[in-house]
Amino acid sequence: MPARSTGLWAVVGVLLVLAAVPPLLVPVYAKETPTLWGFPFFFWFQFVLVLWAALMTSGAYFIAKEAFRRDRAARGQRGEGPR
Repeated sequence: MPARSTGLWAVVGVLLVLAAVPPLLVPVYAKETPTLWGFPFFFWFQFVLVLWAALMTSGAYFIAKEAFRRDRAARGQRGEGPR
């Protein structure tokens, strides 16, 4: 039986960690400067984190979809997996 696509699943895990950990590091961005269009760093950086998390989660989704497809193919099962 062919090996699972563990490399792809590891990449999914790393991407999800990269999306989840930065918002937890509040002391890193709990400051007022630099400001952007009058907004303190604390506020605008959180908006950047939302976009970052969306990108990382989207990438993880598409890679997981491919890994799931490969795992099913390796087991000889039909179907595309989650949509």
